[in-house]
Order: sequence, then C-alpha cells, then structure tokens
Amino acid sequence: MSTRVCNTGLGAVEVVYLRGERPPVLFFPGGHCSAASDCGWSLYTSEGFGVLAFSRPGYGATDVGALTAAEFVPAVVECCEQMAVHETSAAVGVSFGGMQAIHAARSAPSLVPRLILHSCAPSTNAYPDTARERSLGPVAFAPAVERLTWAAVGRLVASETGLRRMVGALSSLPTGIWWHTWSTDDKERARTLFRSMRSGTGFMNDLRQARADRCLYRRLMQTEVPCPTLVTASRHDGGVAFAHAVDQAHTIQRATLVELGAPSHLFWLGPEVVEAQEAVREFLNGHDASMRGS
Repeated sequence: MSTRVCNTGLGAVEVVYLRGERPPVLFFPGGHCSAASDCGWSLYTSEGFGVLAFSRPGYGATDVGALTAAEFVPAVVECCEQMAVHETSAAVGVSFGGMQAIHAARSAPSLVPRLILHSCAPSTNAYPDTARERSLGPVAFAPAVERLTWAAVGRLVASETGLRRMVGALSSLPTGIWWHTWSTDDKERARTLFRSMRSGTGFMNDLRQARADRCLYRRLMQTEVPCPTLVTASRHDGGVAFAHAVDQAHTIQRATLVELGAPSHLFWLGPEVVEAQEAVREFLNGHDASMRGS
C-alpha cells in the first residue's frame, strides 16, 4: 500500500487506491487520520470493492488550506478523474469523515450512488459531545503540540496495558467485559492505527465545522442528500454519541439505521465486525438493510 498525491486545481490531495473487482468506494477517514489510515477497509475489500481513500484538508500530504467539506468536493471529483475512476459504489465516511462523505453525495450525485456513514459526527448536533472534550481537544491536538501528543500515544500503545487504556477510552463499557474477545490481530491493527495518527491542521478544521453555530447548515445538507444511505453506529461507542446516528437517519430522506453491538468506536475490530460486514453487504448488493435500532 502506497500513497499518491494528485495535483488538483485546489492543491495537492493525498490518496490511497486499493483496486478491486468492483467499483471502488470513496473512503473518508475520521479525525487524526490520513488516507493511509485503515479505518475499516476490509469491510469493502472483502466484498470485492476497491477503496479510494482520501486525506482530507489538513491531514497527511493534502495541501489545500482550510477548505470546508463542501469546498473540498471539486478536488475529490478531480482526483477521481485523474485516477480514471468513472464509477463508484458509494461514498463512505468514518467518524469526522462523515461530513465529507455527505457533501460528496450531495454535490456529486452522478459519481456517488450511495452513502454510508459509520459512527459519524457531527450531525445536526454539535461535536464533540462533552464539555471536557470540547475544552481539551483544541489544546492537546493544536498544530503546535500535536506531534508531542501523538508521540506520547505511540509510546503508550506499545504495551498491552497502554493499548487497552487507549481503546478503552473509546468505549462506554468496562474493558473487562470485552477486551478478551479481541484477537492478537485486532490489537495489532488498533496499535498500528494509533501509531499512524496525526492531527496536522485537519483536526482544528474539523472542529470549526462541527460547532453548534453550524447546526442548521449541517441539518440542511443532510436533508439534501439524494441517494440511499446506510447509517451504522453502536450505543457503546465512547467516541461518538449514538444520538448522531439517530439524527442522521431521521434527517437524511432515504436513510436506514443499523445498530451495531461493537464495544468501541473502532467498530471494524473485534468479533462484532460481522454485524457491520453484513449491513454493508446487504446495502451494497442492492438490498435494504433491516432497521435494527433507533
């Protein structure tokens, strides 16, 4: 797996392209993640789909300034043209990447036939969800200090205890209930993810777009999504409140909400991943995923 930089009219955009037998999904990873961060690619590659992943504004080698998700869509379309991707299967957003996936579906309907939102925020509701996160995030992940923060995280997750602590912070359940169900491979994939994370200027850009004073704008954008949409989320997610998924399912006209049993925000790890896999399979094969929670 290697990254590539597309030179677009808006600037440099970093992508990763995993080819498949079926048209790729446009994959927008969450906060602190670049195109090279695996936030659940196997949900799609295991079904034969390609994955075209993007480093959103402020992340990785993408250099387009502090563009909003709406402003970044033309660069996404131009990257697809340069990569000879003329047909896609869906736009996929994970966590903070949901904003970009929503705007791609809304503004490029001929390119994006379906939308998938995995544990995404913000919705009509502002994000972060708690006052503590709203106050600490801009301090710990500001561009001037984020390198130090992630260097410390990298050292912490080197041990089993440290990794368990980091992943546990993304769950509303005690780790004693579920940590033992994760395989060695699950834990190593989580460790690799944390070690790859960087905030750059992207996280602050995400926070600006997630503020409460933009709630009505985000609601309007969600109501204007034209395509069938799959929303997945878990009530045990300690990183994003389940209320965001409920809001998205209620405001996106053709949305279906599938509730997962995943114990953490990293829904693609652990045995419960089979639930997300089944939902994705049914949705992308043209069947309506069944309503399993709201």
